[in-house]
Amino acid sequence: MEDIVLIIKSTYYKEISDRLVSGAIEYLEMKGILYKVVEVPGALEIPVVLEKFKSNYKGFIIIGCIIRGETSHFDIVKNTVISYIYEIVLKKQIALGMSLLTVENYDQALKRSSAKEKINSGFNAAMVCSKMIEILKKDEKF
Repeated sequence: MEDIVLIIKSTYYKEISDRLVSGAIEYLEMKGILYKVVEVPGALEIPVVLEKFKSNYKGFIIIGCIIRGETSHFDIVKNTVISYIYEIVLKKQIALGMSLLTVENYDQALKRSSAKEKINSGFNAAMVCSKMIEILKKDEKF
């Protein structure tokens, strides 16, 4: 297993994902953590990539955005993707930080991906991934 974190980035809402990845990379570089980025076209493709590479990296950061529309598609995508992600994570005990925004509108996504307001969800996801790597590599009992 490489001592690298894989960022899985959905590009469906490119501006939002780019901002989230920037936040994640800011944290990773600040901590000296190596990373690679793989891009997928949408949120539904994220679990496929996570499953494929689950044993190849120290941790994973999920980046993407699902915005509610006028149909039930939002709920189907959100529930399916999150369910499959955590099924993989729990079975394999994978270090994961997730910044898969589930928002009502584009303005909410912009706010949660903002670097100015220091609430960049990508930065926070990288921090969580880093902490989970540390927790999972310990052999001691709490």
